[in-house]
Amino acid sequence: MFKFNLLEKEKVVTIYRQTEAVLFKPVIIIFVLIYFPWFFLIKYELVGSYDRLLFFWTVLVLIYGVHIYFVWLLNAYIVTDKRLINVVHKNLLNKKVIETPLERILNVSFQIKGFWQSLFSFGSVEVQAAGLSYPLTLKNVSHPDKVKDFLWKIHNQHAVIGTLTENLEIKHQTLSNTTKF
Repeated sequence: MFKFNLLEKEKVVTIYRQTEAVLFKPVIIIFVLIYFPWFFLIKYELVGSYDRLLFFWTVLVLIYGVHIYFVWLLNAYIVTDKRLINVVHKNLLNKKVIETPLERILNVSFQIKGFWQSLFSFGSVEVQAAGLSYPLTLKNVSHPDKVKDFLWKIHNQHAVIGTLTENLEIKHQTLSNTTKF
């Protein structure tokens, strides 16, 4: 659905999106905006007088609905084997990308608040990372406790691999320095 450039030898591990439950409110709004004009114009037999206006209104509301769906679809939280990437679209023309290397993750927490989030098991995951002035937030993801655990798991795996690589580089540098004499 969207194109994103990965680094050399980088692989996507998983992609998270906001839960479908966040689309419930826009669907209700779209239903009301289409149903009530049709209902009252049919009830009072005014459809013939306002048929073009009603058709235009319905098309406009449906375009709004498609826009909401595409914005929801384009918002993604991408976890690669090297970084965590947050792609946020406010609308189709306003995109913000925040990324952080996995080794810079300091803390991962989640929050489920309210009746609906508890009922449908979705919430927000906050990732605090070195170099970011505010936490990277993964909003309205399903099962935020599992997302948090997964992020810690991949962070720890990356930290172990990074430590092994650093140790090998230090040993290689030490051996290079001693053989120069």
